[in-house]
Amino acid sequence: MSKRGALVGATDHGTTKGVYAKDPDGLEFEVCWVLPAHLVDDEARARRGELDIDAEIVRYGATTQGACARAAPRTPIPPGFA
Repeated sequence: MSKRGALVGATDHGTTKGVYAKDPDGLEFEVCWVLPAHLVDDEARARRGELDIDAEIVRYGATTQGACARAAPRTPIPPGFA
């Protein structure tokens, strides 16, 4: 992404790591890695700032699978829409 000028930014949100880029149409998107629950601790919750991908690979390993995350609906889903 960097080599093609598409990288917009990278942020360490503590329990998630986000890389932001633009597609060829200029639409911005995020690729997010969610920290697995068994690796979440007070240090991870408090961490905020610029994402250092190399440091995260050292910290968690290059093959650690991320957690599955989804937004929970705030209101009940009407029948037929689930």
